[in-house]
Amino acid sequence: MGEIPAENGRSSRFWLYMPFVLLLLIAVAWSIAWFVIRNRTSDSIDTWFGLEAKAGRQWTCQDRSVGGFPFRMEVTCGALSLTHGAVKASLGRVEAVAQVYQPRFVITEVEGPFRWTDGTVTVEGRWDLLQTSVHATKAGLQRLSAVARNPSVTVTGLTPDPIAVTGSEMEAHLRPDPSRSQDKAYDLAFSVDKARLPLLDNLIGGAEPTDLQADLTVTQAEGFRGRPMAEELERWRSDGGRLTVEMLSLSKGARRVEAKGELGLDDQHRPSGLLNVSAAGLDGILGAVMGNRTGGALLGALLGGARPSGEAAKPGQPALTPLPPLRLDNGFLALGPFVIPSVKLPAIY
Repeated sequence: MGEIPAENGRSSRFWLYMPFVLLLLIAVAWSIAWFVIRNRTSDSIDTWFGLEAKAGRQWTCQDRSVGGFPFRMEVTCGALSLTHGAVKASLGRVEAVAQVYQPRFVITEVEGPFRWTDGTVTVEGRWDLLQTSVHATKAGLQRLSAVARNPSVTVTGLTPDPIAVTGSEMEAHLRPDPSRSQDKAYDLAFSVDKARLPLLDNLIGGAEPTDLQADLTVTQAEGFRGRPMAEELERWRSDGGRLTVEMLSLSKGARRVEAKGELGLDDQHRPSGLLNVSAAGLDGILGAVMGNRTGGALLGALLGGARPSGEAAKPGQPALTPLPPLRLDNGFLALGPFVIPSVKLPAIY
């Protein structure tokens, strides 16, 4: 047999090793590109913090790190806090993750506790797990979603007594309303499973947990900038902000309530508006709420004799019956023509 020419041997070895060489070159190029993206990400965060500081909002990200090689960007803060005048907010560890090829879709895992205060109102929250996702485009936010397991929230300073809410699962979705951009409207949908609300227990009775669902639209929502709550609400009210209740539903044992309508704030900073309410299982409560007066007895009779408006939500639950419209007007609460005694709507701020 003749010898293989040297040139042919070298050529065959070249093509044998070429795929590995190309793979190595691609890996080196990708590594360089990832570190360039990492540096740009870190610079963008610094730039954003700087712009926020110029606007008076001082963010602090303790022990910040940027990682995720080779295909992700992971930004981690050991703790995250915000200071803006009297407003102070803080969170535990925050980790935000985005794929390099999909940078405008960010998933974040947040640890508690959460604390927000403006010097008057304080909100504190805890949870076993909280995850959020942000979908954005070049034009801005497209959708913000959050899911929490075993959330617990306490609000103090807003009412004479603390407002405490707990639940087993919470889910919320926020997006700009594409059909009402001129109104700066945002749609909010949220649900809470097995919520515990002592305030609701006192209002409609029973100690059963509550399943709560709501679809809301808030106009004039743009402009919230982390100011004290009173300033934020006054800006919203003066700009003509309204809260449209597309659907509000709660189920508490045998009691069920659904409401639709629109709410706002009057010039005395009190809730105002009108809700169309349907209910089941509240027959005996109306008389107590109305102080067992003639109006309460009449409403109870109307509710008891009215024809249900729809099917039960679940097997074994009674169908809903329409109530007279619920009006919030001039600091008073009324069902149809009957003002509910001993209920005075206070100024929120």
